[in-house]
Amino acid sequence: MSELTPITLPQSVPFPVSITAILYRDGDFINRHSTIFKYKYWDYQDDPNSKEETPPKIRVERIGTFESPIEGELTRMNVHIHQEIPHSGVELCSIKEPCGHAVQYGGLCALCGKSVEDEKDYSGYSYEDRATIAMSHDNTGLKISLDEATKIEESTTSRLTKDNKLILVVDLDQTVIHATVDPTVGEWQADPSNPNYPAVKDVQSFCLEEDPILPPDWAGPRPAPTKCWYYVKLRPGLQEFLAQVAKKFELHIYTMATRNYALAIAKIIDPEAYYFGDRILSRDESGSLTHKNLKRLFPVDQSMVVIIDDRGDVWQWEKNLIKVVPYDFFVGIGDINSSFLPKKNGQITGPTKKRKTLAQLEALEDDKPNDENEKSQENDKEDEQEEIISTQDSEASHDSSSPVDRILELGGGEDNANLLMEQSLTRNQSLEQQQHDRPLAKLQHNLDKMIHEHDLETSSRQNSSSPEDSDNESKVEEEEEDNLLYDDDNELYSLEKALGRIHSQYYEKYQEYQKHKIMEKPDLTTIIPQLKSKCLEGITVLFSGILPLGINIETTDIVIWCRQFGVNVVNEVYSDQVTHVVCRDPNGQAFKLGLTLKVRVARKIIPNVRIVNPDWLFACLSSWSKVDETPYLIECSEEDWHVEDKDVTKYQRAIELQRAKNEARMFNRPRFDSVGSLEEYDLDNANQEVDDFLAGIDDDDDEEEEEEEEEEEADEEEDESTNHQAGVDSFIKDAYKSTKKRKFDDENSQTHDEPEVDLDELEQELLDGFEDLDEE
Repeated sequence: MSELTPITLPQSVPFPVSITAILYRDGDFINRHSTIFKYKYWDYQDDPNSKEETPPKIRVERIGTFESPIEGELTRMNVHIHQEIPHSGVELCSIKEPCGHAVQYGGLCALCGKSVEDEKDYSGYSYEDRATIAMSHDNTGLKISLDEATKIEESTTSRLTKDNKLILVVDLDQTVIHATVDPTVGEWQADPSNPNYPAVKDVQSFCLEEDPILPPDWAGPRPAPTKCWYYVKLRPGLQEFLAQVAKKFELHIYTMATRNYALAIAKIIDPEAYYFGDRILSRDESGSLTHKNLKRLFPVDQSMVVIIDDRGDVWQWEKNLIKVVPYDFFVGIGDINSSFLPKKNGQITGPTKKRKTLAQLEALEDDKPNDENEKSQENDKEDEQEEIISTQDSEASHDSSSPVDRILELGGGEDNANLLMEQSLTRNQSLEQQQHDRPLAKLQHNLDKMIHEHDLETSSRQNSSSPEDSDNESKVEEEEEDNLLYDDDNELYSLEKALGRIHSQYYEKYQEYQKHKIMEKPDLTTIIPQLKSKCLEGITVLFSGILPLGINIETTDIVIWCRQFGVNVVNEVYSDQVTHVVCRDPNGQAFKLGLTLKVRVARKIIPNVRIVNPDWLFACLSSWSKVDETPYLIECSEEDWHVEDKDVTKYQRAIELQRAKNEARMFNRPRFDSVGSLEEYDLDNANQEVDDFLAGIDDDDDEEEEEEEEEEEADEEEDESTNHQAGVDSFIKDAYKSTKKRKFDDENSQTHDEPEVDLDELEQELLDGFEDLDEE
């Protein structure tokens, strides 16, 4: 296939240059490395006639030649003798090549068979630069040019629109299947009398030979591969889902698992290769060891592509993404390929189990305290309580500094041999540990023990209660079963509806585009965000006891996910905003920790606020609509909800101080007409003062607070005359106290309770303080 190629001078030429000779004419055949042009240029050198120690420079004329980097027929000469070429990029001529080598495979041009893997020669030109895009799903050795990729995608777009279809990229693990290597599953399948048999009888299995992971400098004999059995549960409704979406979408698999694993799963979910064909991309050929990139499959145009995945972070939350609730059939197993993915550090990822005993069993694993004495502790303070709730999360955050994480920090995730080896080692060790520890068998044992203890307690209560109460308890107990595994997932049914809406919206816009070509072509990177952003508008959520302590909520998956659907997320109780408080249900916890202060304050001061467990939020995100809160409401006794008025007042004051701190941070930016530099004002000390104040508001002893204030005032009077900087650093506290004192004096109150502080007055005090700094 002939290709017309423009020829320009390389950037290494000493521009400007002037053409002095042209050695070929239109229609001539030019061999590679044949001289096409001669040119001259000016240079400077030391004056050879000078006798000075440092001779002056003189201007000299030099000549150069330009050789053709390719071979072919010269079709058009665009320059003439004596023409000056000022810079690179000026098209000198055009050459028609016998082949443009736009498709390459294994170091050869797939069109003409010529070798293209030679290193760049002295001309700086390489045939491999012609094809840099990997378009094949199964092999990165096949490369094509950008022009060729554009042609292919235009052809694909034309074919899809003719068939009224879009493209759907499908993840595997915890999106459409859940897998484990725990041999307990195989044993339960072989025993129809086992209570878990109904849940696992349709679980499918396959065996893979795993090559040993050897260090790069390994010189010994290669160990034999090991065999590993995998057990795979299909997400409920998967076959119906694939059959329906295949009518509207062309399906592709994109997984961070190995290729052998991906092919085995594809054989299970699509045995005839009817839905996915050979459109399977795994980590072995994706080009990245840590993240997924849609441009790997569609380098030019992603406007017709939808992604479904249980992880948003591996896609950097692409606009085409529909995040799904993770499928978690095998309790406590998670994603067996998680060693290939970024760590979640204890973030909440999905709903709890609906059966009470299983929910408590999950909580037992997640929230088990390190100290046995913590079992009996109940805390009223927000910070203490959330610290206990997040114990495991915080520890996961600190303990996740694995070799994989350290390599990522030091060397990145692209084409990193050490990272690949560490990830594979970590995964193999995880699978071996799962096979050895048999976590499902242990959880089933714990469940049996929990149910037995519960039965004893129930029997004891029934013996001491009325017959009517006993009948009611028996009805409740009938709902609890003794099997660990069961399946009530319906995510794919909701997902199918969402995909249908997206498909309809795209082709409605496409019809308009066809009628009015002046309109922009529809683009799913715009359509999907628009559809999602209106689903949960008007909802403001406050999380309490859900996110790990110390984490930036702006980067957490659940917050990003919520905001995509129009949810406003706040981190404090603002009476005029919060519509829903999302917290853990204390009745479902293995160790009842009670309700946090934040939750109890919200219920007391916000009319009609709905306090729900996280499952309500996942139900909304899954269905793309607000669902009824009733089944998800937190039910507790009035004693559990109780909060003292003084604690509410202190909490509100803390919020005001936090707002003040934020205002101080905002107004303390460097200004040319004021302080001019952060060095002149120690904002860190000021922020620490506010933090210290916030940390002290939970002290219930009012008299102790008054004594501390008197001591602080005495200290400040002593420091005021000797330390100007200390006075500057403490003016935020002064602002708070002076505002509070004026409020107290104005009201002439006789009570010992501290007055509430007017936020506007406090902010004005802060501003006045900064103006004083400016004047100084």
